[in-house]
Amino acid sequence: MIAIDWGGTNFRLQVVNTLGDIVYSLTLPIGVNHSSRAELEQCLMNAIAQLPAQYVNVPIVMSGAVGSNVGLYETPYIECPVNPYQLAEQLINIQVGAVHAYIVPGVKTHVRTGLPDVMRGEETQVLGWMQQASKAELKEALLCLPGTHSKWVLLKRGKIVDFYTAFSGELFGNLCAQSLLVSGTQIHDEAAFVQGIKANTRDAFLLNLIFSARSRVLAGLHEKNVSAAYLSGVLIGAEVKAAMHLYGEGKKIHLIGADHLVDSYATAIQIYQGKSVKYQGALMAAQGAMLLANRFFMNHSLERRA
Repeated sequence: MIAIDWGGTNFRLQVVNTLGDIVYSLTLPIGVNHSSRAELEQCLMNAIAQLPAQYVNVPIVMSGAVGSNVGLYETPYIECPVNPYQLAEQLINIQVGAVHAYIVPGVKTHVRTGLPDVMRGEETQVLGWMQQASKAELKEALLCLPGTHSKWVLLKRGKIVDFYTAFSGELFGNLCAQSLLVSGTQIHDEAAFVQGIKANTRDAFLLNLIFSARSRVLAGLHEKNVSAAYLSGVLIGAEVKAAMHLYGEGKKIHLIGADHLVDSYATAIQIYQGKSVKYQGALMAAQGAMLLANRFFMNHSLERRA
């Protein structure tokens, strides 16, 4: 089957064989956030047209912001607690030109402060992760899925019971592109990144820490070209520290995402005396989509027989 993880900034297509292995992939910098519906439709049709002939007519499952109110088709949200397998019961069938596809619904909750929270796409990665999890991990686990809008997901008894969104990724991108905090050509400097993480002391004022990406340059404490690395450390450090305090500092954190992101989060977790395990987000998303497709078509086959 074809698994498409379509978020705010990128389109990622993966062909998954019956063993759950990725046998073909295509990534395009065409996200939902800055594309019209017509551009999204054209992107999907072009991507399918590029496929090798043997993959053209296999089932397509899409997850992520493609199912949001700015995507191709808005799918509903399922209220927590939710067993990710329930998502298969509410896949939405759409047609774009000659392309038939299914979109995964999102998940919603109300966080402990009473505010609403939502996710789209990460639930499919969570389902993929569940397939290799131990019985103890399925009983209770804390997952972190770094990204534009990072998710911290609490699983209990195989269900998503709670999650929080951190705006860190998009905030970092906007601050680098549109503020005075970061200017000129940047390099990744691990020392500056770690300094940013460690700046999150007990008495730290986050908005002041963010500004320190500039004030430290003016004070000669770091070079201008590592301001982004320092700022990244400040934001990721603040996010990790708050999440560990919220969910309990003794929990092992399962990191699911792109290698460079999970490595950065693992560094912050280690600095705050936590433990983490890393998983490839692309693989988890593909395997989760495969399981949803199998469950969906199995259910419909049983309905037809009945």
